[in-house]
Amino acid sequence: MEKNKVAFISDLMLAAVALIWGLGFPVTQMAIDAQLSSGLIVALRFLIAAAVMGIIFRREARTITPRDALLGCVAGLILGMAFLLQVMGQSMTTPSNSAFLTSLNVIIVPFLSWGFFHQRPTRKMLLVALGCLVGALVLTLSPGEGLQLGFGDLLVLCCAVAFSLHISYLGWVAGRIEVKKLTFLQMLTAGCLGGLYTLAFELPQIAEADFAAGWMPILYMGLLSTAFAFFAQTYAQKHTSPARAAVILGCEGLLGSIFSVLLGYEPLTVNLVVGGAIIFLSLLVMEVNPAALLRRRTAE
Repeated sequence: MEKNKVAFISDLMLAAVALIWGLGFPVTQMAIDAQLSSGLIVALRFLIAAAVMGIIFRREARTITPRDALLGCVAGLILGMAFLLQVMGQSMTTPSNSAFLTSLNVIIVPFLSWGFFHQRPTRKMLLVALGCLVGALVLTLSPGEGLQLGFGDLLVLCCAVAFSLHISYLGWVAGRIEVKKLTFLQMLTAGCLGGLYTLAFELPQIAEADFAAGWMPILYMGLLSTAFAFFAQTYAQKHTSPARAAVILGCEGLLGSIFSVLLGYEPLTVNLVVGGAIIFLSLLVMEVNPAALLRRRTAE
């Protein structure tokens, strides 16, 4: 019973993360519209999160070992690259496209976990992943034109691959390093990567940034989308499988598109409704256990 309770709390935490990240897509668009460059957005959000984590977990940070640093920095490098690709891609596409294409990592994670960590996905998990893929394809179809993928969309697809690597890696590393240390090291490494990218490729763009319009989105991303969300994700993944975590977090695509419509970034379309419904029903299937329902009805 206690194990089921912990699993339920973990799923609830992952659902909260998906909600925060879903809203994060239009919030990221606000930062892009404020002329903040991709590297600067990544650097600020993760360095703010690292500062918060460093203060809250200062005792744990003092006891970081070289092995901890290696494990945490690898996670941070993957994470930082994923977000760089995502923000660069979103600057060339819509928040809705970015949200749903990012959620395609749900398709990739089960196979990565199977290939690298020998965690074979169940048939139901594979069906759920397939349903999410079909839903995402519907969302990117244009009537009479077929599947429309621009360069920005391709960058976001690359980001989905990087996110799937990150989720799979967290599933492997979560039991090998304390969650607080891993979260802090991830944030610090990803922030430094964003800062180095800015200095190397985007230095002239800093002068064009409207920080007055961009500081609220950056704080949201730094405190909620990053500091809280990644701590919650890392903690939750100690009590669930990478594939299950990926499916729950896959809700961020649907939520991101809904928030994008509500905030006026794009119109409500048939593709959005149909594709979103397919993804929602696919995720609902994951939570339904037909055998358990049958046993309960038989007992009644």
